[in-house]
Amino acid sequence: MPAAIRSRLPIVHVFLLPYLVVLLLFVIVTGAGSAWLYYQARQAQSELLIHGLLQTVNPVLEHIAHSDLSGQVTNKKSWLHREFNTVFTKIPELEHVNLETSTTGFHKYHGTGNRIITTKTPPRQSRQGRDLRSSTAPRRLYSESKPLLRIEFITKDKNRDPIYIIFGFNRATLRDAVGRAMMILRRAILLFFILGVTCLLIALGITIWAAKKTRWLEARMQKLYQRAETAELMSGLVHDLRNPLASFRANLSSLRIIPEERDEILKEMDYDLVRLDDKLSSMLNLTKKHDEQVKEVDAERLLQEIDRLSAPILLKNNLELRCRAVVQGPILVMENAIRDVLLNLVINAAESGQQGGVIECEIRAEDAKVVITVRDRGNGIPEETNIFAPFVTTKEDGHGLGLAISRRTVEAHGGSIQVHNRSGGGTVFTIVLPQPPNMEAER
Repeated sequence: MPAAIRSRLPIVHVFLLPYLVVLLLFVIVTGAGSAWLYYQARQAQSELLIHGLLQTVNPVLEHIAHSDLSGQVTNKKSWLHREFNTVFTKIPELEHVNLETSTTGFHKYHGTGNRIITTKTPPRQSRQGRDLRSSTAPRRLYSESKPLLRIEFITKDKNRDPIYIIFGFNRATLRDAVGRAMMILRRAILLFFILGVTCLLIALGITIWAAKKTRWLEARMQKLYQRAETAELMSGLVHDLRNPLASFRANLSSLRIIPEERDEILKEMDYDLVRLDDKLSSMLNLTKKHDEQVKEVDAERLLQEIDRLSAPILLKNNLELRCRAVVQGPILVMENAIRDVLLNLVINAAESGQQGGVIECEIRAEDAKVVITVRDRGNGIPEETNIFAPFVTTKEDGHGLGLAISRRTVEAHGGSIQVHNRSGGGTVFTIVLPQPPNMEAER
């Protein structure tokens, strides 16, 4: 009989957690990528802004390179001063201009009423450790915190005298200009980030809905399977009950024909009724719900009970049961149900055709599980025989429900039961039952 259909879709572990991990990776990757893109774009925008400022001051620098500045620096009405005043008008962000030569210099800046004030300064003095190059200005716009972004140009006039010019731009105003240019990019990054997260959440919702729908379909399939299983059980039961019923009817007819054998016939009829009762009782055990509570059970005591209950049949077949518990502390099981399972396995081993010797029963702890094994040296299991299916038996007088009931009991614990033939003859039944993670083997 095929195993029962069970749901394999734990939504939280299979869908929700992986999607949350994907969402977290999306946020991290997208956030890091967006930040990198934003800073790269801001750097590019800063370079464009600085380039525009330099384009405005370049004509003055070229004019200085082709002119003789003798007398121009000290004369406030000279073309040199007029051109620098014009630069102040063209570039609102410009706050200061320093021009220095080897002999003199001047300083221009905004005064009250936005008036340009010019003061005389001393000749050029050595200034070490400052990086005021125009090539580093875009980076220094955000890496420095001083109010002014200074850019220095070194040129020579017509007489080959060195001229040092330092422009001081309002850093906050320049940053605001870059920020306004970056506003569209920030909005686009935020929009696409929100759209990406929304799409992932929608996909998660659709997946969870599909998973729930699949589980609902599995539940429907489970019900259909249960009905098919019930029909199969009833079919097998009817088939299995025909023999004792046929024997009962035959004996009933014989009782009419040969009444002088009444006692013997009635004895056979009673035997047929006992067989019918056994089969019906086994069927009830197979189909009843396992509602026994799981509790702590001492493994040694459980094996002692199995030894005591199976002693008559073991003695009858000249067999010995050797039990061993390799478990530290109690095990969590349905005590009565597991006792019936072990007793059934030991009795089957005693009736397996083994002539003398030992049947082994062991309980051991292994990786948060309890592993129970029953070994015999009997005739083994025929190949390709589903010994756990209802009404399948290798014994002439068996009804084929004992191992089916055992399998159902073990599965009610969330465990599994398997069997394989041993080398040299016999079988090994192995039961695996889940336990709390602190279960340890006896040292």
